[in-house]
Amino acid sequence: MKRGPKFLPSIFTVLNLFSGFLAMLQIIQGHYITAVILIMVALSFDFLDGMIARLTHQASDFGIEFDSLADMVSFCLVPAVLVNELFVADLGFVGGAISFFPVLFGGVRLARFNLHATTEKKAYFTGMPVPASAVAIGSYIWFSYKVFGNYGNSNIILPLVVVFSFLMVSNIRFLANLKLGFRKGTLRTLRTIGFLVTIIAVIIFNAYIIFPLMLVYIITHILQWLIGYDEPRVHFARRKVH
Repeated sequence: MKRGPKFLPSIFTVLNLFSGFLAMLQIIQGHYITAVILIMVALSFDFLDGMIARLTHQASDFGIEFDSLADMVSFCLVPAVLVNELFVADLGFVGGAISFFPVLFGGVRLARFNLHATTEKKAYFTGMPVPASAVAIGSYIWFSYKVFGNYGNSNIILPLVVVFSFLMVSNIRFLANLKLGFRKGTLRTLRTIGFLVTIIAVIIFNAYIIFPLMLVYIITHILQWLIGYDEPRVHFARRKVH
C-alpha cells in the first residue's frame, strides 16, 4: 500500500491536543459539560490518528511520544481539573490529592505503554487505557447532570477516580481490538452488530448511556481477570504509529 503524507496522522494528534486545550478553557469559564463533550471529541481524534497511521503505514518514535503527550492533556489533566473544580473544593489535601490521581497514574500508564511498545499491536492493553478513564469520569458528570440536574456526588465520583486510577496501572488486560466483521463466524458477526447498535445508541442517547456502558466495559474486564480468562495473545496489526 502506498504511504500517505508523514504529517497526516499528527494532524489528528494536534486536534486531540487542541480539544484538550479547549476543554481546559471551558472548565475555567465554568462550562463543565462542554468540557466533557470535548473529552469525547478528543477521543475521536485519538482513534483517528492511530487508524490513519496504520492505514498509511507511518512509523516513528516521534509519533508515539507526541500522541502520549496529547493524551496526557486531554485524558489525564482535563479530568483531573474537572474533578478538582467540581468535587474537592471543601475536602482539603485529601480531596486535592485524589483529584491529582488521573494525572499521576495516567502519566505512569502512558510511560509504561511507551516503554513496552513494539512494532506489533497486541490483542489487549495491560491496564485500563487513559482515554477510558477520562470518558468514564466525564460521562459520570454528564449523566448526573442530565438525570439529576447536578454534576454528581463526591462520595461516588472520588472513590471511582481512585479505582479508575489504579486500574490504569494494574495488570488487568483490556481488549485492544474488537475484531469486527461479517465474514469470519457467527460470534464476530454478532459482536459487530452489537457494536454498531451501541454506536447508534450513543449518538442518540449520549449522556444517558455512555456512563452505564463504561461501567459495563470496566466491570466486564475486571470479572474476566478474576475468573482467569485470558484473551488470546494474537498479534494482528501494527501499533499506533506515525
